[in-house]
Amino acid sequence: MVRLVRSLLRTVSKFLNSLFSLCSLVPLHVADNERIIRAIYSPYHVSKQNRLKHQAYDPTPKTDEISTMRFEYMGQRFCKRKAKSFEDPKVKKEYRGFAILSVRAIRKAKMQVIDSRKWYCGRADIKLLIGELIQNREPQEPLSAEAGKRLKDLKNALLAASKYLPDPNPRASSWRGGKFKSN
Repeated sequence: MVRLVRSLLRTVSKFLNSLFSLCSLVPLHVADNERIIRAIYSPYHVSKQNRLKHQAYDPTPKTDEISTMRFEYMGQRFCKRKAKSFEDPKVKKEYRGFAILSVRAIRKAKMQVIDSRKWYCGRADIKLLIGELIQNREPQEPLSAEAGKRLKDLKNALLAASKYLPDPNPRASSWRGGKFKSN
């Protein structure tokens, strides 16, 4: 009897959480007029001259996806908190700001943008649509010449479509930088 009651309470709790979750207000479809932002970390994503590097758009290993956040629904404060949560002092991965992109520009460059709320509410992934990135390859095994060129071209398109917004105060809890306007 106690197990049944606990099971019912868990089920009711999950239902109420999903019913009142703010994530349920975020549409699954990522619209062309949305802006997405990519958290930028030093030294991986920015040069010494404080410019975006190609590595800012490296896909997650064994995927063709680049994680971003849906700015229209998450806002500056959430995005900064989430970006800072991924810092890793052990490997000197330090939050430095954001790259902002238009979903329309990404799709125009023949990439997709999909909602990825399975990881957290407000996440979206840029899909590069290069099947070879997903295949089981050894970590340092190079891509074919064709896939390597396609990856480089897509990263160039993302860099061209990006507006880098360095955070003037990365240690602060709130955003104090420029306005979030895409190119």
